[in-house]
Amino acid sequence: MSRYEKVLNMLMDFDENIRLAIISNTKGEILWSSKRSSNKLQVPLSETKRALKRESDDWIDRSKAADRVPLGQPLYHITSFEKTKRVTLPIDAFHMLFLSVDNTPMKNTKKHSYGKLVEMGKILSIVDFVNTFE
Repeated sequence: MSRYEKVLNMLMDFDENIRLAIISNTKGEILWSSKRSSNKLQVPLSETKRALKRESDDWIDRSKAADRVPLGQPLYHITSFEKTKRVTLPIDAFHMLFLSVDNTPMKNTKKHSYGKLVEMGKILSIVDFVNTFE
């Protein structure tokens, strides 16, 4: 099992709100993926592939941005929709992680909730943990 497959397995085990986890190359091509069997994909795979290509191009631009020096390296990007959140982050110089996370509003809250939180600290820790062994 490759380290990329380990990342996907650990992420799917970590959070039941992750519906889909994909690792793509810098061209946006899907190399590894894991889908929660209990969930139907809300977006056709063809649209997800187009989104991966856009995100891959965006990561290249983010890494070259002039304001990167005072801000530091980009860590991740979250796009939030009513029903889902899309999270992208670089795994290494040649691979990107894409997650589709359930964004159904939380219940039993006194204030209006705009969806579930994405625990980016833990997600980044899982990626770092797996990367240290390869």
